[in-house]
Amino acid sequence: MAPEFKHISVLRDELVQSLHLQAGSIAVDCTAGGGGHTELILQAVGPQGKVLAFDRDPWAREVLTQRFQKELDQGILELIPEPYSQLENVLSQKQLLGKISGVCADIGVSSPQIDHGERGFSFAKDGPLDMRMDPTRGVSAAEVVNTFPEAELLRIFREFGEEPKAHFIVKAIAHRRAQSPISTTFELSELIAANVHYKERSRKNPATKVFQALRIFVNDELGELEALLKAIPAVLAPQGRCSIITFHSLEDRMVKLNFKALSEGDSHQFDRRLPLTAQQLAKLENRQYRIIKPFPLVPSDQEQESNPRSRSAKLRVIERLSKETET
Repeated sequence: MAPEFKHISVLRDELVQSLHLQAGSIAVDCTAGGGGHTELILQAVGPQGKVLAFDRDPWAREVLTQRFQKELDQGILELIPEPYSQLENVLSQKQLLGKISGVCADIGVSSPQIDHGERGFSFAKDGPLDMRMDPTRGVSAAEVVNTFPEAELLRIFREFGEEPKAHFIVKAIAHRRAQSPISTTFELSELIAANVHYKERSRKNPATKVFQALRIFVNDELGELEALLKAIPAVLAPQGRCSIITFHSLEDRMVKLNFKALSEGDSHQFDRRLPLTAQQLAKLENRQYRIIKPFPLVPSDQEQESNPRSRSAKLRVIERLSKETET
């Protein structure tokens, strides 16, 4: 595959600025992709810093290698060919736990993966029904659609796609695959369109939620995000920050609730209708994390106009407090 990975990073400046990196910092880009955020992070940490860039897509790593050959040779940048769920394990092996000043992640699929039909992510581009970010690992979307029990397909479409007509879609798939396998993106999207009818004024393709559900399941995207969120306490240095961009409600809810739990500590157990005791006040004063802004940052109107795929993006940021700032 030609190493062409044209991707417009969403909230590019805002994400990197939110990390508040200093020269000499160690930072992690969990979703390096085409390197848009990685480039700014490298500039922020400078020649004395270090950036670890995770990406499980071999295509993206090929592009990153070409784009940042100088930084790789200098040792400022290191590419990690693993899913970011391995963040804590990788940093443990490198003896970097508790030393990371900034961790960022841009969750979900990238534009090049969607735009190249051979990757099998898009209902708008015909290609093999694959959807794996790492084509060498795991099961493809075609295997899921053609071999999984109907009950499991129903769960996947409802849980990961929040598809209200999942039952009708599963029945249509079961009938079709009994005759011949569903092997391409167009075959699946046309099957869905023929069996599920939404209001004409709806701008969404009927296959949107099913394709989302399959992609999330095939790549274990929610499991990946859960592992990243669990790693935050072990990874961040004092005053270190974690900034995460999400694109749909399932992801955003996970990030929101996790950040809330970290920032509140045990204070969520307090009865807000009663005065706080001295012990409860001490717990509040010893909180270890703070949410930078109470509401997520979203792209500006200008960014949404120039890059429509950014419209659903939300950026949330949390910081591990130092001893000096805890009180």
